[in-house]
Amino acid sequence: MYSILVADDEKIGRKGVHFLLDQMDEELDIIEAKNGKEALQYIQNHHLDILLTDIKMPFLDGIELIKEALKVQPNLKIAIFSGYSDFEYAKNALSLGVLEYILKPVNPEEFKTTIKKVIGEVDKLHESAKQEEAHEELLKEHILYNLVNGNSLEVIRKQLSGHNFSDFIPPYTRVLLLEFDGNFFGEVEEFEEKLKENVRLTYEYLNLNLSQSVLFFEEEDIEKLNAVAHDIYNFVQVKYHRNAYIAISQKIEDIGKISKVIEELEDTLEGMYYHPDKHIYSELDEIEEVNGSPYEDIEKLTNLVKHDIHIKDIDSLRKDFNSFYDLYNASNDFTNDYIKFLFSGMIKDIYEALTHTDEKALDQMIVKFYRANDFKSMKQVMDQFVVLLEKEFKKSESLSHGEIKDVMKYVYNHYNLDLSVDFLADQVCLAPSYLSHIFKKETGENLGKFIKRVRMEKAKDMLENTHERIVAIAVAVGYSNVSYFCQSFREYYGISPQKYRNQGEA
Repeated sequence: MYSILVADDEKIGRKGVHFLLDQMDEELDIIEAKNGKEALQYIQNHHLDILLTDIKMPFLDGIELIKEALKVQPNLKIAIFSGYSDFEYAKNALSLGVLEYILKPVNPEEFKTTIKKVIGEVDKLHESAKQEEAHEELLKEHILYNLVNGNSLEVIRKQLSGHNFSDFIPPYTRVLLLEFDGNFFGEVEEFEEKLKENVRLTYEYLNLNLSQSVLFFEEEDIEKLNAVAHDIYNFVQVKYHRNAYIAISQKIEDIGKISKVIEELEDTLEGMYYHPDKHIYSELDEIEEVNGSPYEDIEKLTNLVKHDIHIKDIDSLRKDFNSFYDLYNASNDFTNDYIKFLFSGMIKDIYEALTHTDEKALDQMIVKFYRANDFKSMKQVMDQFVVLLEKEFKKSESLSHGEIKDVMKYVYNHYNLDLSVDFLADQVCLAPSYLSHIFKKETGENLGKFIKRVRMEKAKDMLENTHERIVAIAVAVGYSNVSYFCQSFREYYGISPQKYRNQGEA
């Protein structure tokens, strides 16, 4: 649809031009103005593609109208139709960028040819704007990907080649990490488009890998973001019958530290392995904890201790045990029988984790625990268990080096397969949560990001050194969905696979 304004003080002239436009095989929105002043008022308040104007009009003549109109809409395409063949008029009009000067009475065929030419110029303008918009969107995606992967603002600004950073990246105040178990994004179609229909706030979307995506928001109200998280969870449940796990960040003070924020959210979402019924994590959880009863608080701490044992995090384990003890000492609500019941649940996990400890010594400690009649005695036994766990974790840490190497070797040799954390964990006989934890601890890189990096580097190599089709390369590096592969490559390198190949061939 093209919008065209016809400005002429003679009604018969306006209607004649309107009639000729109606005969054309184009979708046109035709507006009429009976003088230059009325035409300018319309242009100041509405987008317009084409202005067809007479020269001689009351209040504001055609030349003045053109000057003022171009101040408001510099890309406006203009043609003049007039009974004045004066050279000065034509010269002034052409100097202002007018495309055509048509003499009245208008010849229908000449008019049709002229309008098609002007519409052609509008199409070029639209195509150019579309390409520029696509380029800017691609650049924005690439900047976000660099930020998420920890590149410094200085490095990113150098890549912008004179563009202003703020022109592409607004002051985001919160991010939302969306995660799935399994290769969700490689299995679904047009997720990003469908997501837009279900999120009520403005955001920027970036896919990280087959199981994770990030949404960047300028909105900082945590209540609104929490509502958005619930909308996304419900949308995924209804549309795809899958569980989404969502973490909302604290308020971001420094855009350059987004990679750190994402890492903290990833750590938060490790909880999905231990609390599969909890799907949304935010600072509102902390408010709920503050308002919770002592029994709710101490049970949450009990679960945190169990989580620490599973991921072999001795520092967090000590911290959470101390919080447990502090809460007990600050409250008179807990009986020794209840505390013994909670500790018993922890001991079960501790016993399973202590695989390198003498079983007879463990049994003696457990007997000692069950004979304890007061909190102080129970605490002494639990502290001894923590000491044993610390020794166990150090042994496991030395063993984990080999397991991480095995995982990395497997990814390098089988990047074409449908890889997931669960699948890789099975290969080295580890719990998925523990594999994620130690992989990141050992390499400094999220496992999903590592898999994507290996695949992208291999895809780049194949584009440079083979003549395989893009779809074949996608499958060869583990992407059954070629559109998703192209999107991932574009986000990673800032250029599409085909353009990258073309550059190499140039």
